[in-house]
Amino acid sequence: MDLPFHLVNVFSIPGEPFSGNPLCVFPDATGMPDEEMLAWARQFNLSESTFVTARHDEDGEAHVRIFTPGHEMPFAGHPTLGTAEVLAGLGGELDSVHLTMPAGRIPVVRIGDGWRLEARPATVREVTASGADLAAALGLRRTLVVRSDAAWVDAGVEQLLVRLDNVDAVRACAPDGQLMAQHMTAPGRPPHVYAWAWTGPKTIEARLFYTEGQSVLEDPATGSACANLGGWLVAQGTRDVSVVVSQGAAVGRPSRLRLDIDGAGAVHVGGRVDVVGRGTCSLVRG
Repeated sequence: MDLPFHLVNVFSIPGEPFSGNPLCVFPDATGMPDEEMLAWARQFNLSESTFVTARHDEDGEAHVRIFTPGHEMPFAGHPTLGTAEVLAGLGGELDSVHLTMPAGRIPVVRIGDGWRLEARPATVREVTASGADLAAALGLRRTLVVRSDAAWVDAGVEQLLVRLDNVDAVRACAPDGQLMAQHMTAPGRPPHVYAWAWTGPKTIEARLFYTEGQSVLEDPATGSACANLGGWLVAQGTRDVSVVVSQGAAVGRPSRLRLDIDGAGAVHVGGRVDVVGRGTCSLVRG
C-alpha cells in the first residue's frame, strides 16, 4: 500500500528556499499503529513528522499525531501550521482548520502566505535551578542569564524559557547535555530549553536546545516555544503587541516567527509555509 507524504518548510523566509523548519506530513495515516508512526518519523529523520489519523474536509477538522524520531509530542507549533497547509489544499483551499492532538483542539487560520494558530492559555511555574546552574548548562557566564525571568511555561508542551542579557549571549550558547539533564529537566521529558533575548522593542532572537540520548540538538524554528514565550509575556502583563522572532540561523535554517498577543491576552503564533515536495512511500516486507 502506498503512503502519500508532503514536505513543507514552516516559518520560512521569502527568497530563501532552504529557510524555515522542515516537516513531513502524512495526510492519511488512518489505522497506522503508534510504533509505525514513530518508525516513519525516524526514517525521515526531521525534527517532527505529522500523521493525520482522521479528517473531515468539509468541516476543516482533523486528528493529528506528532512524532519526533524518538518520541511523540502532545503539541508542536511548526507541525500544526504545516499540517494545516497540507490539509487545506486537500480540502479545497480552506481558510481555517481545527486540529485535534493530545494537547487539545487547536484552531488554525490562513494569513497571507502562511498560517496562524491560537495557543492554549499557558501555565507558568518557577525555576528551582540557580542562575549559575542555568548559565553553566548553556556554556555562558553567570552575568549573561537574567535569572529573574527564567520560567517553566506550558501552552501545550512545557519548556524552560531562559532570557539572556543580549543577543550575543544567545549566539554564544554552547550547551552541556549532562548539565542540561541536571538543571533543565521537566518530569518525564528530556530537556527543552529556549534561550532568548530582545534585539529591539518588538524583535527577539532565540534558540531551542534539547537532548536526544547523549546528544544536544537544536531546533530551527519552534512554534510551541514561541507560544510559551507569549504565555510568559502575558503573565508579565503584556497586551496588544506583535513581535517578530528570529531563530535557526545557527543551524543553517534561518526562520521567522510572528508572535501576536491581543488585548484579551490571547496568544497567536504564525508564519509562512511553503510546500517543497510530495510523493509516496511504501514498506517492503519480506
